[in-house]
Amino acid sequence: MALSINQVSNKVTKLRFAARSRDQRNKDLRDIRSGDVDTIMPGAMPDAWPKPIVANLIDTTARDIAETMGVMPSVNCSSGVITSAAAKKFSAKRTKIAHYWVQRSGLPSGKQVEWCDSYNSYGMGIYCVEPDFDAKMPVIRVENPIGVYPEFDLFGRLKSYTKVWYEEAITLVAKYPALKRTLVGNNGGNDGSWESREIEIAKYIDADQIIMYLPGHSDSVISDMPNPMGKVTISIGTRPGFDREIRGAFDDAVWVQLAKGRMALLGLEATEKAVRAPLAVPRDVQRMTFGDDAIIRTDSPDKVKYINRDMPQYAFQQEQLHEQELMKATRYNEARSGSIDASIITGKGVQALMGSFNMVITTGQQVASEALRVAVELAFEMDEKLWPNELKTIRGMVNGTPFEESYIPRKDIKGVHTVDITYGFAAGQDPARAIVALLQLRGDQLVSRDFVQRQLPMDIDIVQLQTQIDNEQLSDSLKQGVMAYMQQLGLVASQGGDPVQMLTEAAQIIKLREKGEPLHEAILAAFTPKTAPAPPGQPSTGPQGADQGQGGPGALPPGFEQSGLPQGTAPGQAGRGPGGRADLMSLLAGMSSSGNPNMGVTINRRGPAG
Repeated sequence: MALSINQVSNKVTKLRFAARSRDQRNKDLRDIRSGDVDTIMPGAMPDAWPKPIVANLIDTTARDIAETMGVMPSVNCSSGVITSAAAKKFSAKRTKIAHYWVQRSGLPSGKQVEWCDSYNSYGMGIYCVEPDFDAKMPVIRVENPIGVYPEFDLFGRLKSYTKVWYEEAITLVAKYPALKRTLVGNNGGNDGSWESREIEIAKYIDADQIIMYLPGHSDSVISDMPNPMGKVTISIGTRPGFDREIRGAFDDAVWVQLAKGRMALLGLEATEKAVRAPLAVPRDVQRMTFGDDAIIRTDSPDKVKYINRDMPQYAFQQEQLHEQELMKATRYNEARSGSIDASIITGKGVQALMGSFNMVITTGQQVASEALRVAVELAFEMDEKLWPNELKTIRGMVNGTPFEESYIPRKDIKGVHTVDITYGFAAGQDPARAIVALLQLRGDQLVSRDFVQRQLPMDIDIVQLQTQIDNEQLSDSLKQGVMAYMQQLGLVASQGGDPVQMLTEAAQIIKLREKGEPLHEAILAAFTPKTAPAPPGQPSTGPQGADQGQGGPGALPPGFEQSGLPQGTAPGQAGRGPGGRADLMSLLAGMSSSGNPNMGVTINRRGPAG
């Protein structure tokens, strides 16, 4: 049942009050990443240095983790073992549809990295599945989790979704012109000052309604409509924690970063004071000059000196301590940046240092794949429910191969909304380590070649790739066969044969290759026997230069066929008598004159007389 505006406003107020501590943490992290330290700790930065002078390790770590984690997973709509051709075609078309939505939504071009950044920084990544009525397709949009208040049931299912944000009045009126009367009336006049004000906007979504209103303007409703999907079409992935609070990965690192920046400023101030330290002179100095080559007249020149202001040693120790604590708080390591504080370090040492970083990536990718799976399934359901009979043409790329497909949601989806989103074997590993591990598994015959190809950290078409590999291997075999054939040239010539035919065939292959013919077609054309033209009224004589059944050059002996076997001998029975009968030696060894088995054998050898 749809709620009234008063009920929605009261519910949103309670949700915001319950999440007030998370809102403060998110605000502090956003300010520290943007360098607005003074909003977190007023007076921490001097007027001469309004920004920190140390590297923002929280921001660089968050970007590095998001860019590593934000690679796109594989999207596959085939479930179980598919045997029929119709099922394979149905699954392949749904896979292309899912890829089209993901690519059209801009996830591979940076939106997925933004989702991973939000997940690590604020503990929550959000996919909003919204209808694009102009393109008549669902769009998967990445939402900023600041100001978001989700409501889950006992089983972790999303019951309601609330988003509160601020927007300039002039921009809001451009979207909703009817709000101008409300905003100007609240300002008490139409002097133009209302345009620069920031207006608070709240959006509430549940299974029954979608409503937007202005909490600061007597809950004025911007829009109110029933939810056509009957469910909240939003997928949220939350970072695992030890309590029910949604926490980011860098909540504990904010104050360490502030302390590090403060210590750096104090060190800079101490250095400046040391350089500008006062000059101590003896009492007999009556005149002081300053500048280059200044002269001070005194009877005790050894007493003229600057007052020493040495920095205490614990200041440097504290700076190193802050650096170490910041690394621990962000779960970052020096091996990632390449600056390891060690003269000698082994491969296992680097592997141990990278272990925690890889686990962060692996855990995040598992949450991201599950959230994206739910979002794509919602997109399937939305497409089939809002545009069931609309003929659509989609274009994109699947596994490195471009495609163009037409589909009708009611016919080509048919209520099947399941999809598999996986990162595969290489999840959490950089490409170099993943390839080495795959090669090691393949070298020990623990996995198949197909498995290795499917887990490669690159976008390829496995079937097309394997076809190309087979073609290359067969082409190499053909070349090796031709080379072995040409190596017999000297042997043929030494035995009195004519090598011209072999040379002609090799030259023909070269000519065809120069014309751009494929290697296999060139070899086939060069080695195909040429047939001689038959005289009128007579059958063809077979290969050129051969006269079957007649004497002459190239003719076969009487009683032999073109295959070189005796007449009546089938292939595979070479060496036997006509019809596959056993040779005389086998017969003599097999039976006696009475027909009984006989193990004896008699061999007669005869030669021509004269």
